[in-house]
Amino acid sequence: MTTTQVFGLRKYTFESAENIDLYHQALDDVGCESAYYRYELLNSNQNDQQRLNYFLFTSEDGKVIAVMPFLLRNIHLNGEDTGYFDVSSPWGYNGPFFSSHLDQEGIMSFWTELDAWYKKNNVVTEFLRFNFFGNYKHYSGKAVHTLLNVKGDITDWDKFWSNLKSNTRNQFRKAEKSGLVFSIAHGNIDEKDIKDFYKVYIGTMDRRDAIDSFYHPESYFLNFAKANPSNLAVGLVHFNGIPISSEFFLISENTIYSFLGGTDSEFFKLRPNEFLKINAVKWAHERGMSYYMIGGGLSDGTEDKLYQYKKKYFPLDTDIDFYTGRKVIMPEVYKDLNFRAGKPQNDEITSGFFPRYRER
Repeated sequence: MTTTQVFGLRKYTFESAENIDLYHQALDDVGCESAYYRYELLNSNQNDQQRLNYFLFTSEDGKVIAVMPFLLRNIHLNGEDTGYFDVSSPWGYNGPFFSSHLDQEGIMSFWTELDAWYKKNNVVTEFLRFNFFGNYKHYSGKAVHTLLNVKGDITDWDKFWSNLKSNTRNQFRKAEKSGLVFSIAHGNIDEKDIKDFYKVYIGTMDRRDAIDSFYHPESYFLNFAKANPSNLAVGLVHFNGIPISSEFFLISENTIYSFLGGTDSEFFKLRPNEFLKINAVKWAHERGMSYYMIGGGLSDGTEDKLYQYKKKYFPLDTDIDFYTGRKVIMPEVYKDLNFRAGKPQNDEITSGFFPRYRER
C-alpha cells in the first residue's frame, strides 16, 4: 500500500517583525546555520520593482521542512508593466534549504508545489543561485554548473603553509617586512572597524566600476554585524595607521567565507591582500575552523584569472562546484516577452544571459 505525503507551501513577505522572526525560526527548524540565509544579508537592493519574500514548505503535521528566500520581480518592458513576474535568488548562495529529514520524494514535491504556485501567480521564469549543500539535485528546471569555487582545508597550518606556492610565501614575507599590521574583529565589532572596511571596499568597487549588486550602503554591513555578531569577522591591514586592505568575512558551518573586500591600489606593491588572507587563515585555524572558502572567478573554468589568483592559496585542495538554476514556467509568455524586448528566439536556456528579456 502506497502512502501519499501531504505538503503545504506558503509565501511570506519580510515586511513585519513577526514575519522576520518566523523566518529565523524556520531556519532553526530546518537546521540552517548558513550566514548566507540571514535576513540582514539578503536585505539589499530592494525597490518598487523587486521585493524580498520567502517560502515555507511544511509537512502534514505542520513542521517546516524547507525554507527558500527569493526576490519577486515585476517585469516591465518598454516602460510598461506586463502584469507578469519572475523570481531570482538574492545575491549569494541560497535557493531552498531542505531539512535533512526530507527525502527525494519530498524534495521533488517541493518543486512541484513551487511550480504550481508560479503558474497561479504569473511567474514566467526562475533564476536560482544554489547553496553548497546539494540543493540543486532533483531541481525541476535546468541546473547549470556555473563556477569553480576555491575551498581549502585549514585544520593543519603547517600543511597549508607548505602547500602555498613559493612566490605566495615570499609575498607574505615581503608584506611582513614592509611594516603592515593585520587585525581582525569578531563578536561585538566596533563600528570604526566596519567604517574602515567600508572606506576601502567602496573605493575598490568604484575603481572596478562594479555591477550594482556588489554595491551596498554602509548601513547594510552595520545592520548585519549588529544582528549576527557570531557570523562575521572584519579583517583589516593598516600601513602607517591607514587601512589599505579589508575583508568582510562570513562565518558558519565551521567555515570562514570571503564575502566582500577591497585593497587600495596605491599599496598593491606591499602585497596587503596576501597578508590579509594568510593571516585570516591563521586566525580561523587557531579558533578551530576547518575550511576557508575564497570563492570563484568571473567565469567557469580554470583559465579565469581571478580563479587562478584565489587558487594559489589552496593549489592542492579540491574545488567545490557552484550551480545556478534556470527555469521557464510559462514558455509561450517567455517567447512573447523576448520578442517584445527585441531578443532573438532561442529555446536554449543553459547558456547566455537568463532570462533574455532582461538583458541590456
